[in-house]
Amino acid sequence: MTRIFTANYLVSGDAPPIEGGALLAREGKICARGKVKDLKPDFPEAEVVDFGEALLVPLLINAHTHLELTDYPKWALETGHTDEPAGFIDWILQLIKIKSQLKIADYQASLAHGIALSIASGTGAVGDILAHHAVRTAYQKSSLSGCLFLETLGHDPAMIQRLNNRLDIALQETIDSPVKLGLSPHSPYTISAEYLKQIYARCKRDGLRCTTHLAESSEEVDFIESGRGPFASRFYPQIGWENYIPRTSFCRPAEYLEQQGGLFPGNLLVHGVQLNNTEIALLGRKQMHLALCPRSNARLNVGKAPAGKLLAAGVNLALGTDSLASCESLSIWDEMTFAHRWFSGELDAPTLFQLATSGGAKALGVENQLGSLSVGKTAGFQVLRPETPVAENEIFDYFFSPECPRDIDQIYHHGKPQLSGQHKQVTLK
Repeated sequence: MTRIFTANYLVSGDAPPIEGGALLAREGKICARGKVKDLKPDFPEAEVVDFGEALLVPLLINAHTHLELTDYPKWALETGHTDEPAGFIDWILQLIKIKSQLKIADYQASLAHGIALSIASGTGAVGDILAHHAVRTAYQKSSLSGCLFLETLGHDPAMIQRLNNRLDIALQETIDSPVKLGLSPHSPYTISAEYLKQIYARCKRDGLRCTTHLAESSEEVDFIESGRGPFASRFYPQIGWENYIPRTSFCRPAEYLEQQGGLFPGNLLVHGVQLNNTEIALLGRKQMHLALCPRSNARLNVGKAPAGKLLAAGVNLALGTDSLASCESLSIWDEMTFAHRWFSGELDAPTLFQLATSGGAKALGVENQLGSLSVGKTAGFQVLRPETPVAENEIFDYFFSPECPRDIDQIYHHGKPQLSGQHKQVTLK
């Protein structure tokens, strides 16, 4: 069926807003866009869906999240771990302790919950890291696009062999979903240098996308450079890795990753809080993508990513919510609003909107499908219905207001509505 979707404003993400703008969609693809008064005569057979005083906006991209941890606040309450951790290492250890008391069914339900919340908050694609590979079946029939990164880590050769066997099995299976499978070597501080090299070589050889946490905390920098600090004295002994503490590398995180073959555009880096100027320039030369998670960084008190310098160096930036273990919601709208304050003076509102749309799409390799409402891309958009009509020069102020996420009236993925009981469209024959 051919439909014309129209509203007071079409905000395509790659051109100025169009008053009375419209999209022509056929078989889940955008075939034309412009003013509704121009599209209707050219396509008289099309059904017109008029949303009235609303805005049609691209779906947002959550480039880094852990949806299997969506129910973490409930788990923390049930297990009695409600105290706020004193620091980054304490937070990781608390996370491990809570996860040790869970069953696979808990993660399955939590992932399904996270997928539903993501769709409802206007997300069209995710870069989702999955530690429990078996629960990937929750993505069956899901309309979310993006990449599901199967996480791996470790030092012990026998354990690594078992993990590789599991990855082989998982990657051979198909999921009935637009989301594609990739790999996530967790971080330089949780995986041996040799295994890290193997994962990156495999991703390059097989054309798999991957993602790596990098330079999230000062403790990580100390550990990678010197093999000392809280990771060596507390974290490794507590998880039984005291015999695997690496030797001094004299390298900062980005240089260390380069030595293992990890600086290639198919490896989406995450956080980048502790990067220095030399590393920033290196990432720019390597044409890297990096997902910023400002709410998580603020919550864990690890610092602020040098976003302005990264952007100036040519690093493609995206936004991610991380997980509900370190963030209050899975909404990229909320992340954008916080980032507007957090990076004040470095990233303006239009730039942050670009990070949440086209920047995220590029980071996940879905820029031909999502990131803007352009001809040839997927007919995926959200309908925002503000209580008070928004003028064209007020659109970005509105996007970064607390009201905006609450004004989501309908979500379309592949030309189909996703929310039930909220569709206030007017259909004209």
